[in-house]
Amino acid sequence: MVEDAETAARVRELRERVDAVDRELVRNLNERARLVQEIVSAKAEAGKPLFDPRREEEILRRVAEENEGPIYDTSMREIFELILHRIRDLEMQREGFSG
Repeated sequence: MVEDAETAARVRELRERVDAVDRELVRNLNERARLVQEIVSAKAEAGKPLFDPRREEEILRRVAEENEGPIYDTSMREIFELILHRIRDLEMQREGFSG
């Protein structure tokens, strides 16, 4: 029984830490989206193209290089591809495009 209580306490502690990381991820993703909105506004004002595939590839390459695991590099890249696409979708909606 003591082991069960210790295990339950450890699991609870780890879940609390996971929840804290999740909250931080949400904050960071929203901050990233806000920064991208600022970039889009600056580029629009300057008449520059909004989407830069080379920049996106640079981001994806860098996250794979900086990844220390245990998530596989290919999986980390896929996660960031989704983040990039969803933030781009947000910008398209904001600009009045459908997609």
